[in-house]
Amino acid sequence: MSDVHPVSVTGFSVLSALGRGAEAQLAAALPGAPAFGEVRRFDTSNRRVTRAATAADARSLEEELLDAVIDACADAGLTPAQRATTPLFLAVHGRSGVRGLATRAAKIYTSACVSASTAVADAATLIRNGYAERIVVAAGYLVESDQFALFDAGRALSDDSTVRPFSLDRRGLLLGDAVVAVVLQSGEGLAEVAGWGRAGDAYHPCQPAPDGQGLAAAIEAALRKAELPTDVVGYINANATGTAMSDASEAAAIRTVFPADVPVSSTKSVHGHALEASGLLELVMTVLALRAGKLPVNAGFTSPDPSCPLDLILDAPRPATAQYGLTLNAAFGGANTALLVRAG
Repeated sequence: MSDVHPVSVTGFSVLSALGRGAEAQLAAALPGAPAFGEVRRFDTSNRRVTRAATAADARSLEEELLDAVIDACADAGLTPAQRATTPLFLAVHGRSGVRGLATRAAKIYTSACVSASTAVADAATLIRNGYAERIVVAAGYLVESDQFALFDAGRALSDDSTVRPFSLDRRGLLLGDAVVAVVLQSGEGLAEVAGWGRAGDAYHPCQPAPDGQGLAAAIEAALRKAELPTDVVGYINANATGTAMSDASEAAAIRTVFPADVPVSSTKSVHGHALEASGLLELVMTVLALRAGKLPVNAGFTSPDPSCPLDLILDAPRPATAQYGLTLNAAFGGANTALLVRAG
């Protein structure tokens, strides 16, 4: 194992509808204060749902991503010369709107809701095995009319203005803005990316496998990569979007892997589903929570669902009792990812 390099987060930049920077994310996410409101960015008058989590001061996606990369590199203490020579892995819906930045990217990930988490896993693999000293992973999604219309037409959006992960009366997801950049580097940093796993269940183009075996396999792979047992995990930031089948499948995956209760919440309940950027935003949220020693509330919850028998964090933030946390993501087509981080 002497040739294996530890992989750490050494700097980051984050924007969501909760605000800019770490303090804004924690101030809203810990107590479970959602950022959903009426969409003003485009016309929703002919839509079934009219709400999302949007940042009022967001500029164009490319402008935000460029600044996020610069700010994350500065946070990591990189010089402009080091930033210029550091590979960029970019997770976005497509090149449209980010063409300038896309030409600078070493890799572009468009694998839906696991785009950013897949980019992190690829970057960590290269660093761990000594093929790169550092890599910047950036991801961005700003709520826009086309994707909003698709999710609305598909009846995936919550029609009661609330995201209720794992709650019996959950009615769907709400979209949200996120522009995030993270510097991953060999050595010590703000947090260690200790393990990562990816798996597919190939069950259905849109529906997850009810038994959650694909996601369970990803979690187990992340733990094997880190050479750690299940009982080190003290928090799970769930993919949970507030949709009936997805949440139940994820709960089944968690119960398959973890024989004892682990505190669970979904920060999507406050910042919304940021599609390609979700994995990176939720990685940062997990790191921030562990470093703060407080675990965020699973907002919107009203009543238990027998199909989701989990130890959910309700009513108030819970003290963190362990350094390790998992952040989970899943996408259409049966793609599943798990990232295991150590912080605190």
